[in-house]
Amino acid sequence: MTVIAADNDAWQKYLSQSGYESVDDMWQRDPKQLKKTVGFHLMYYAYDWSKMVNFRPNEGDAATEDDRNKNAGMWYKHRTHSQDDMEQMRGKLNARDTTVTVYHYERFLPVMSHRFFETQGLDAKYNYEYFYPNSEWTGGSNGFNVSNASVIDTEATVTDNGYLYRVNQVVSPLETIYQTLKNNSNYSDYISIYDKYAEFSEADNQTSNNVGYKVYMLTHGELPNIACEWPVNDYKAMNVLESEGYSIFAPSNQAISKFFTNYWTEAGGYGSIDELDPLVMRYFIMQSFANSSRIVFPEQITKGLVQTKYGTNIEINPADVDDRMICENGVVYGMNDMEAPAIFSCVIGPAFADTTYQCYLYTLDKSELVLSLASDKAEFVTLIPTNLQYNQNEPQMRLNTTSSGKVLEMYSDELAAFANMGQGTARGIVNIHTAPNINSLSTTGIQVVETNEPFNYWFVLDGKITTNARFNEQLNPEYAGTPFVGFNEVKMNGGAWSNGKSYTYDSDDLFKAASGDGLTHRLAICNDKTFEYYLFSQLLQKAGLVANGDLPSLVSEGNRLLVFAPTNEVIKQNISKIPGCGSLKIADDYTLSGTVSSTNKTLLANYLRNYFISSLMNTFTSYPYPGSECKGRFMAMSGDYVNITDNGNMSVGLEDGTPVSLSDKYHCLPFAFADGCLQFINGIME
Repeated sequence: MTVIAADNDAWQKYLSQSGYESVDDMWQRDPKQLKKTVGFHLMYYAYDWSKMVNFRPNEGDAATEDDRNKNAGMWYKHRTHSQDDMEQMRGKLNARDTTVTVYHYERFLPVMSHRFFETQGLDAKYNYEYFYPNSEWTGGSNGFNVSNASVIDTEATVTDNGYLYRVNQVVSPLETIYQTLKNNSNYSDYISIYDKYAEFSEADNQTSNNVGYKVYMLTHGELPNIACEWPVNDYKAMNVLESEGYSIFAPSNQAISKFFTNYWTEAGGYGSIDELDPLVMRYFIMQSFANSSRIVFPEQITKGLVQTKYGTNIEINPADVDDRMICENGVVYGMNDMEAPAIFSCVIGPAFADTTYQCYLYTLDKSELVLSLASDKAEFVTLIPTNLQYNQNEPQMRLNTTSSGKVLEMYSDELAAFANMGQGTARGIVNIHTAPNINSLSTTGIQVVETNEPFNYWFVLDGKITTNARFNEQLNPEYAGTPFVGFNEVKMNGGAWSNGKSYTYDSDDLFKAASGDGLTHRLAICNDKTFEYYLFSQLLQKAGLVANGDLPSLVSEGNRLLVFAPTNEVIKQNISKIPGCGSLKIADDYTLSGTVSSTNKTLLANYLRNYFISSLMNTFTSYPYPGSECKGRFMAMSGDYVNITDNGNMSVGLEDGTPVSLSDKYHCLPFAFADGCLQFINGIME
């Protein structure tokens, strides 16, 4: 073994500060504490000086010079003979309340060497003494400190069964992060939230076999396992055991109380911390952990190198941290003040702040898009749907409370029952409610907003909003309503969100992406003269371009089409100018009569291909509308080139022909579908 030894004077000082008169007094009054303390000075295995400075668990004594320089000193904590007794605890086991025997593994002792700090490019004295203000860094250029103690020796004392190192202080036994916070009444609210996820899990078989009966560990479900002394329960996994630790930024009761008052309101449905939704609590807790398997130091925070588990930046001033705690399985930065975590303060914040949007909160979680929407490197506008909109949706959606927690469900006609919502559905809902790279919705005029669902849009008209899926309903002549609904901004308790704006919208159900029968199918099957594209569809049929309810020569898998269709009235007025249509007649009610010969059918087919632009022959990432990037020179499916221009008034035309303006009946907004878009035009291409 390796022994860390403090002299008599150091022990007398420790005993006096701990309230004991002597070792015998401590033994009589608290034998478990004495055993714990002595055991913390006794390390498993024999570590010579080089191993204390730069332990190599993978290569061992065979480590080459190159090996020794890789992550030098980072295996910094070593297993000791300090261990708490097993205890009886009551809690959840397999979702049932029961009493089990909880096993405690041995504590690990941090040994911080000069190589430990050099490897990370950190100032050893500043970062060590930040956590140990009552100790002095004495590691120099070839040494190490053992937790709170400085090493007196310049080399190890060799014994017949290991190594001995003398230190200037008794090494105070460290507890787990969980126990450290639990023992500190200033963090009782934080631990209370954490313990809502408490459950028991079986220890490994070897541990139970050693004890002689089944024993358990206290764990906390999806949350980091800060209650266990070991990151993994395998004593042979030294590569992990000796390097990994948690870093936690824990708000005190004071910080939580202040934050709760500033962020949550009774009007939002949360009257106290205990009433917070479990998912909100989980995100709140997880954002307090650094996204690092190794402990992080104040210098790394100052340099902006530390992020949360969710990939958002930790933005605190280490000098303002009130409680700095080294624990046996990590470090704690305890704070009496806190800013709103990035996820809570970003544009999806309303879902975390208000119970009105709980269904959307669970949709966000299911979609796994929360992190991207919390980014401070982009701006977003989000629409936040209410629970009522989910419940009134078709198909109906709901948040169901089960024995294992809340589950987002959607009604399935096939099953005639509710089933768990899949990730794909959740992502679709989030994407159609999210727009990147804008900072607000306009309250006057026309605004087209590209959503995170490709080729799906919000259309904003004089302070009202719709989606292209709803806008498309106007193609049906029987549609008598308006697809536009009102919207209202949602603020963060009166303030602004960190990366954009959020709005609600006045719809009975959810906004959706375009789905169902696509554009080409509509064009192929139209036989109703009341549709504005009826004559265009009839010409497609006369040209032999329609078969089996589709346009096979124009459509292929993965293809999107831009279609510019003359209205019925335009075609009626110009039928004689359209190649191959000399024998066709159009009545006032748009009845089309006459036949097209095989020769004229070919002429007509080739001509009609001018009105179709394919994504297989061109590159476009959006559909054409005023202000879009979809403009310039494109190859039509005829092989000829078409120009789309946007000079205040959008137009389209053959390269050598006369431009034709887009119809403004629908504000030059595209009827956008999954397979393409339709724009009506005020003339024919010549």
